[in-house]
Amino acid sequence: MKPSPLLLIALCVSAPAMATAPNFSYDYLDIGHVSQSPDSGQDSKGPYADLSYSVFDTVQARASYARLDYNSTPGSPTAKDYTLGLTGESPVSDATDVYTDVLYINDRITNQGVSTTQNGYRLAIGVRHRAVQRLELDGYLAHNFLNTPVNEAGVGLLFDITSWLSLGVSFAHDSAFSNTTTLRLRLYF
Repeated sequence: MKPSPLLLIALCVSAPAMATAPNFSYDYLDIGHVSQSPDSGQDSKGPYADLSYSVFDTVQARASYARLDYNSTPGSPTAKDYTLGLTGESPVSDATDVYTDVLYINDRITNQGVSTTQNGYRLAIGVRHRAVQRLELDGYLAHNFLNTPVNEAGVGLLFDITSWLSLGVSFAHDSAFSNTTTLRLRLYF
């Protein structure tokens, strides 16, 4: 059976679009659970969400929220962390992207009805790499410009369950000697 000329034209027209297709999808919603363990102080844990949506070809609007409870008893300290900003990405190879985050941070800790807030900015550079077809590796370095500045390094992995759903875990360590582990479910749209 000979292919139709219309099919050949459609394939030729779509070839450039396929060649410039991004390596990774940056339109997603992460939901999950975050756990922090400082070197000195109380551990905390709670829900986490991160939204990324493309506003231009290689620029995404980002927003995230985390609520950390330091103890399960009523009246114990809680933290609410918000971020809002932009991420830009650039392909390095067919399997690797470099990205940069510029985010506004608002961290609010409430203890016995008294709240303290730290506002500032986060600059991060990271690499996303597709190790094998369904496994993505991620690594980043960040600096948080807060009242108490913090440097951070993190690594993570995502396993693609389907084309629109991934399951992942990440680990970060910062200069305040805190370790953060995040379990997440990523929904692509």
